[in-house]
Amino acid sequence: MSEFQISDEQSQSFLSSLGIIDVEHSSSGLQVLIRSALENVPFTNIMMLVRPKRSPTHDEIIDDMLSLRGGPCGHYNPFMNEVLRHQGFDSNLVAGWIDGKLSHMAIIVNLNGEEWWADFGNGHPYLSPIKLGSKKVKCHAGLSYRIMMNPDESYSLEHRLPNMEVFQENYRFTTNAVPFSFFDEMVESHYTISGFGPFLGGVRFIRFPEGEMFAVRDDVLMKTTAGMLAKEKIGSVEEMERIISTGFKQATYPLRAGLGVLGWR
Repeated sequence: MSEFQISDEQSQSFLSSLGIIDVEHSSSGLQVLIRSALENVPFTNIMMLVRPKRSPTHDEIIDDMLSLRGGPCGHYNPFMNEVLRHQGFDSNLVAGWIDGKLSHMAIIVNLNGEEWWADFGNGHPYLSPIKLGSKKVKCHAGLSYRIMMNPDESYSLEHRLPNMEVFQENYRFTTNAVPFSFFDEMVESHYTISGFGPFLGGVRFIRFPEGEMFAVRDDVLMKTTAGMLAKEKIGSVEEMERIISTGFKQATYPLRAGLGVLGWR
């Protein structure tokens, strides 16, 4: 399969849908793009549930992103990496390991000789890029996160929630640029092997309006206000439909079909 690419016209169309004309070549410009994307385009697995159990085609990824339906890591980061390249950024995909297993990808952007990490494709609120080596702590929607360098020169993205005393590693990554095809087996495993990740056994819809989290995780609605998390039980398919149609109204979704796969009635 050829490497993942989008056209300049598709890149511009996507940016236009976010209300962006072009992206300033700076960390602040990168942050504007991240926030705009994650406010409007959800991290979601709904199409994984309703499509055949196989890796998505490149056309399916592009259509999901251009339609603002969104998708998981294997949609979001390769697509946004291409958007960055069309905007003139020096950006590349890099591999991420969770508990020693290749199961994620992120983006490294070179800005004036400095390497900056960005991750559009995650259900956590990574709304700011981080310069590698800075050890700076970022906080959004109740989560604190930072990047620490390891003795083997890999990096660890670390999380701390309000109820945690110390930071804990979420995933480990290197800065070695890799093509999208590097993740072929990983992406296929996410789409075909129950238990490889969480996305074949539950439903996820997550976006970040004005920097706050609005998310559905299985049968729970999660919202933050000033970083404080509140949870509500979702009691029926009809209630789920109402939440998705009002909270994620930028696109239409085959919600009942996806919930049917999970046994919701």
